[in-house]
Amino acid sequence: MRKLLAVVFAIALAFFVATGAIIYKQDIPFSSVKAGNIKQIWVDFLKSYGEKSDNKPKTPEIQENIPVEEPEQNLSYDERIAKGDYYFQRGFMTFAANEYVKAANLAPAKAEPYFKLLKTNYELGDYSKAQKNAETILTKDPNNYETKFNLALIYIKQNDFPSASGLLDQLSNSGTPDANVSYYRGLLQIIASDYEGAKKSLRQAKSESADDGLDKKIDIFLNSYTEYEFAQAADELYLSELLARSFNKAGEYEMAIEKLRKILKTRSDLRDSWILFGFAYLNLEKYSFALSAFERAYELDSEWPTTQYFLGLTHAELGKADDAIIFLNYALSNNFEPAIVVHRKLADLYLEKQDYAKAVETYEKILELNKEDINSFVRPIWVYLDFMNQPDKALKIAQAALIAFPENAMAYNLIGWSQFGTQDYTEAEKNLKKSIELDPKLAAAYYNIGRLYKATNDNSEALSAFQKAYELDQNGSIGNLAAKEYNLLMTE
Repeated sequence: MRKLLAVVFAIALAFFVATGAIIYKQDIPFSSVKAGNIKQIWVDFLKSYGEKSDNKPKTPEIQENIPVEEPEQNLSYDERIAKGDYYFQRGFMTFAANEYVKAANLAPAKAEPYFKLLKTNYELGDYSKAQKNAETILTKDPNNYETKFNLALIYIKQNDFPSASGLLDQLSNSGTPDANVSYYRGLLQIIASDYEGAKKSLRQAKSESADDGLDKKIDIFLNSYTEYEFAQAADELYLSELLARSFNKAGEYEMAIEKLRKILKTRSDLRDSWILFGFAYLNLEKYSFALSAFERAYELDSEWPTTQYFLGLTHAELGKADDAIIFLNYALSNNFEPAIVVHRKLADLYLEKQDYAKAVETYEKILELNKEDINSFVRPIWVYLDFMNQPDKALKIAQAALIAFPENAMAYNLIGWSQFGTQDYTEAEKNLKKSIELDPKLAAAYYNIGRLYKATNDNSEALSAFQKAYELDQNGSIGNLAAKEYNLLMTE
């Protein structure tokens, strides 16, 4: 009985505390509260609480360009594969790999998920996992030609050139003509300094190829042979350097490094070989190795602008903006060409350092060098508007863009954007609408007119414009900005 009374007392106490809190939050004078109207106070509170819940936005948020992990679902094998393919096609490799792993767990006897994992891990640069995937496939299907070829490419990425060469020789001897196999056999023969054998393999690849992209790569190497023969150079080292340069041009950076390592072991005073060596490491994002190579080239010739330019790029990648700016300016003073690429990098570095005056000065220099490109007008306008709060200067540049490109949608977008900055909303709307009329797929124009509508409290039109901008540029910066604006507006 005592326990029952204690429970009843606790419930009553909780009720009176809650009632007191409601009376306080609703600013009801305690002197006016009577036993008869407590029920009505609770009714009014519950009604207002329900209305607040109902007023939450019903429209789902626009998702920015990042997949969201969903709660674990009992999907079938085919559904997992389809989901993985969806992520793979959109470049979300980690999410794709997770789905393929789950598919493999559902059907361990099938090779398909492992083949998809091989390609995904290769794209991720996780070559050890890709190698395991290939080996798993070959235990299920020992004669799988495509997997053997992919495994050879994985060996190349891991600098295991003998294993790659052995596999490609095996595929070549299978009797199936394959331009890709012949091409990579030729490249590996270059690594082994079998230059005549390499030339033969590359010519065979050319005769077998029906792929324009592969043809261009083959020509890069064959043209090096032609250049060497035309020069009538007796020194084979010259041919080695030409072919090392070809590896870089063709994007075969691991093999470039291997070839250049051998060259520099023979002759360590070759400035251009050190530059090529650093360039290969720079493209593999191995910045410390790249820096060491470029510094060695700089020691050999401190006035060469190409070395100075690449030292600037490497310092920038290592987060050393001040050093990068010094070397890039050295390159300009020594007449590096094309100068515009140096100015672009310098402008971005000044922006990174929040030196907006120098950034905009450099972007305007780029504009002087490249007035025939409408996109050269965009960045100086952006800096004046978003960082320096000088919309009049932005408008002056936008007007020059419209004179140069009188029927160009981007030019009208730049004018409208700048007029939005000067708060000339009527003219801004007119020009942004003209931009959309000229190019209904220009996401930036929809984004800017969405901002204008938001500023003028026309939220319905703003939401529609932001949604359209997002739909047109889901994987780009404008799409992400539009998604953020849309979601913020939905919460207001």
